[in-house]
Amino acid sequence: MTGSKALKIAFIKTLDVSFLYDDKEFSRNYTQMPEYRRRKIDFYKFKKDKALSLGAGILMEELIDYLKKNLPASKHRFEVTFTDQGKPFFKNLPDIHFSLAHSGKKVIAAVSSNKIGVDVEEIDANRDIDLKKWTKAESYIKAKGLSISDYIDGKIRLPDNSYFKQWQEDGYIFAVYEEKN
Repeated sequence: MTGSKALKIAFIKTLDVSFLYDDKEFSRNYTQMPEYRRRKIDFYKFKKDKALSLGAGILMEELIDYLKKNLPASKHRFEVTFTDQGKPFFKNLPDIHFSLAHSGKKVIAAVSSNKIGVDVEEIDANRDIDLKKWTKAESYIKAKGLSISDYIDGKIRLPDNSYFKQWQEDGYIFAVYEEKN
């Protein structure tokens, strides 16, 4: 994936959060999270959801480490805030975009100098939806900061020239949409 001429950034990572079902591993990783992520983790009631949220936090920290290695030190201000629609972004880095998603026991994260969105869905034989189409749509909507309900209602269509990376692994379908400049 490519970024702007001035700065080329692209990083995609997945994580299986099964190891976080161990209380010691969970606790060790939880204490390393920033306050906003701990609040998000604490919001969830079930261990599975807490593990997924913590896994997203772990990948977020890896994205930040990646950026620290690839951006000048003057840009190392990674304060995360949220749009009214709940989309996270770096407050002081408007040209750096990232996205997180989770399902089942998998988490995916990506960062780019282009608008980027990700999705992962656990494959389930009882599903009545086309997961390949759904993950593409979800990743596109996340990149654009749009509403999934608008897609469901037919108000949003995927552009014909969209760039998607999509793959299947360990019972999951992953999708990444990156806007091309």
